Amino acid sequence: MVLGDVVGKVWADRILPALQGRRLVLVRPHGDGPDLVAVDPLNVGVGTTVLVVTDEAAAAVTGQPTVDAAVVALVADLGSERTEPST
Repeated sequence: MVLGDVVGKVWADRILPALQGRRLVLVRPHGDGPDLVAVDPLNVGVGTTVLVVTDEAAAAVTGQPTVDAAVVALVADLGSERTEPST
């Protein structure tokens, strides 16, 4: 899984019939790594932090074997450092 920010929308001049009508977004991973083009079934906006699955998980989520990245969650909060409960 990849945690990243949506930095743009992607429009294709031509697309496989199985991907017709699917929204595509450009995701910039937190940390190192190249940007990803991901199928976006959640209709997230630019600037949103998302969780992306890749490879077989992305194909399973979308039902399309040609998909290798898909947005699966909108991240509302990254949380803070975990603290140990006091005893």
